[in-house]
Amino acid sequence: MLLVEEQRTLIEKIVKLNKNYSGNEDLFEDFCSEAFQKSYMMFNSSSNVQKIEAYVSKVVHTSILTVLKNSGRIRRESSGYVPTKEIVVPEFTSEAVVKPQPLGPDFILDFPDPKETAEEVLITKDCLQRIADAVCVIHKEVPSQLFLDIFYLRYVQGSKQSEIADSLNLSQSEVSKRLMQLSKLIINFLDDSKS
Repeated sequence: MLLVEEQRTLIEKIVKLNKNYSGNEDLFEDFCSEAFQKSYMMFNSSSNVQKIEAYVSKVVHTSILTVLKNSGRIRRESSGYVPTKEIVVPEFTSEAVVKPQPLGPDFILDFPDPKETAEEVLITKDCLQRIADAVCVIHKEVPSQLFLDIFYLRYVQGSKQSEIADSLNLSQSEVSKRLMQLSKLIINFLDDSKS
């Protein structure tokens, strides 16, 4: 049977060795508390230190996943847990929203690097850039639909549909309809660009 201080030290050591700890150091106390709560009974019921360490390693792993999930940093999908990302897109000038300008091939969004592997960063950047490119192409094809403005206001500035409607002198239902159209057009554009 380990003393409470030894239990805490063991949990802290195992938390710091877990692969999910890196990049989430600010949640260290939450990880430790969750793991301690889940493993407390095991500490009191067993005197085999090796058995305890193996058990605590598993508990720490699931505790870290629980804390990350509850904090919104990961989500569960059919393939397992995947990180959620908040991508900050640099702001366009307000003139571009009010008066759409023809965009050239130099329209590139610069996305910050999330704390992931280089391959994941490249995939994320590539995906987001392809979506931005698709919106620009769609806007050039049908500028009267204001797809670029709607995309910018909704996904870059985070405006509500009612705010977009007021800003662009459209009804809220029209904004909703165009967002749906834009989503379908982006999917079609991305599917076509694969072939």
